[in-house]
Amino acid sequence: MTVMGFEDIPFAARLTFDRLTGGVARAAEGIVSRIDWGDWRAGRPTVLCLQRALFSKDIAELKKRANLNLPCIHVVAVKRPQEKWVPPRWRRQAHLWHDLKTRLPGLRHDLEAFGVAFLKAAAAVHPIDAVAAANTDYWQDEALRMGCRKLGLPFIALSRESYGIGRGREFVSNNYKSGNFHFDGAGCAVASEVCRQFMLSQPALRDAEIRATGWPRYDAWRDYAIPPLRERKWVTLMAYGDPVQVQYAAANFRDVLQVFAQAAERQLALPETERLHFAIKMKKRNEDGYIRAIRPDLDALGVEILADMPLPEIVTRSRMIVGYNTLAVLEGLLASCAVVVPIWSDSERAPSASLLHPDNAADAEVCYFPRSAAELDRLMAEAEAGTLQPKGTLEQRLARFSRHSLVDAQSTASARFEAFVRDLLARKAA
Repeated sequence: MTVMGFEDIPFAARLTFDRLTGGVARAAEGIVSRIDWGDWRAGRPTVLCLQRALFSKDIAELKKRANLNLPCIHVVAVKRPQEKWVPPRWRRQAHLWHDLKTRLPGLRHDLEAFGVAFLKAAAAVHPIDAVAAANTDYWQDEALRMGCRKLGLPFIALSRESYGIGRGREFVSNNYKSGNFHFDGAGCAVASEVCRQFMLSQPALRDAEIRATGWPRYDAWRDYAIPPLRERKWVTLMAYGDPVQVQYAAANFRDVLQVFAQAAERQLALPETERLHFAIKMKKRNEDGYIRAIRPDLDALGVEILADMPLPEIVTRSRMIVGYNTLAVLEGLLASCAVVVPIWSDSERAPSASLLHPDNAADAEVCYFPRSAAELDRLMAEAEAGTLQPKGTLEQRLARFSRHSLVDAQSTASARFEAFVRDLLARKAA
């Protein structure tokens, strides 16, 4: 390892010791027992998955719907041995690939040896045909990308990121460019044609096959019935506006929450059998402090704050969902309910910075965009009365959702990803 600074010396010393004593290979072989082979069956292609948050949801659907073996190892298990050798300042997404080629050639050799040893040891349990990760450029995945290249295995990304709006595009483009990154894996599956076109424009992916498959996580919707709107008894607010995260429109959320709470209070005047259920969906449990600070009386109003219920289960119960710039709001388009995106105060952004925006014709066809608290309250009253209908046709709603993640009635995202894997494997075998 080329030592670039004093702080690198302990890491270089550990790596030298491990190299001389066989510790690099032992570390790789030692984590093979962490692989969950699940329902592995002979005769199916085997794709070893580097599991992490959100990607786990894709894997779960793929396991139900694709004719693939998908053994999993959590990325933390792969990362921890490498943290003994890679100093913190070099653990940079999209940068390590170039650093290994230019400034850290010794480390590159040993990380490749780690990747090769791990893959060989895993293949001794069951043959492996490919490796899949949740993104193109995680630093801790580079050892396995190098190992795959050495062993002739396709490394495939099923990108968990969305590149449908400017914020995500700008981040990844700048990161690729500043890191001089090049994805030399076999292919990258992305959520939509919009994402595919963006990725095709990136020099970092010039040698990769890029295909829009959609995210398998949304195949879960196929397991839920979509009841008629008149049978649904929920009105749901998708939480946003955490003041710690300035981009999530804290001032607008305060206004929206007041309207939502007032509507819930109106229900108390009705017989219990006629009341609607008002719910606030959080991304994580125990993050509701800022919401209760605005309205401490939510429990008394019968408003449920929840986090763990699957989103399809919530949305298919809802007549109306309200939210802003979160992916959860888009899922309302799959459930044929009224989707409402408040646009005033600090939620009024440029279209390029908005997931849904009234100036985009395809968005205006399928979403309500109230411009004031009073307008939102009128929509809320219509939902309470059962007269607020979803905007647009089902075809329009699915087409708009497909700009985010490809959906259609004929095939699943799981099937499209499986076809992509099989095509890459056939190309390798040719």
